Amino acid sequence: MSSKLYFKFGCMNSAKSMLLLTTAHNLEENGLEIMVLKPSADTRDGDGIIRSRVGIERKCTNVDEDVNLYKAIKEYRNFLASQFIELKWVLVDECQFLTEEQIGQLSDVVDFLDINVMCYGLRTDFQSKLFPASKRLFELADDIEEIKSTCSCGDRKTSINARFDADGNIITEGDQVVIGGNDMYKALCRKCWKNKIRDKKISEQQ
Repeated sequence: MSSKLYFKFGCMNSAKSMLLLTTAHNLEENGLEIMVLKPSADTRDGDGIIRSRVGIERKCTNVDEDVNLYKAIKEYRNFLASQFIELKWVLVDECQFLTEEQIGQLSDVVDFLDINVMCYGLRTDFQSKLFPASKRLFELADDIEEIKSTCSCGDRKTSINARFDADGNIITEGDQVVIGGNDMYKALCRKCWKNKIRDKKISEQQ
């Protein structure tokens, strides 16, 4: 069976990191060699750590945006091969922080090194716009799966990673990447997100 490039996306708090960590555990339990990566831009859990909100964690390799992932993974694969170990899977957390070029390099890992690559991350930002890396994954991935979660309204699935200020007011403008946790972001359905924006505009007009 040929290797594949996977993209598993969901909003914040949809258990993406937990799924990566349990997948990593299951692969290792089955005797498969893996490599776990995380973009350096994600600083919430510290350097070289992937941590789920449910409390489980593992070490990983941080990658900067100027790293050629194809070359880095090939070098690691060759190092393992010198010890008669075969690298079978690469797992990437918070893949939306990679560059479009790095997503292309991961597709090369699949096609030319015959290694499965599974990426976990966000689809869109706080303005409902695609992250460039996520857009490229939609264009290149062999297998795409949404990790669904339910909005606090209880009626719809989350689709927007809404950003809020310290006073709880929704933010609609700013840089695409601002690292933060539950104090800054909340996953909402599209309707609730629009209602909060409308409420903000009404409040500003009063």
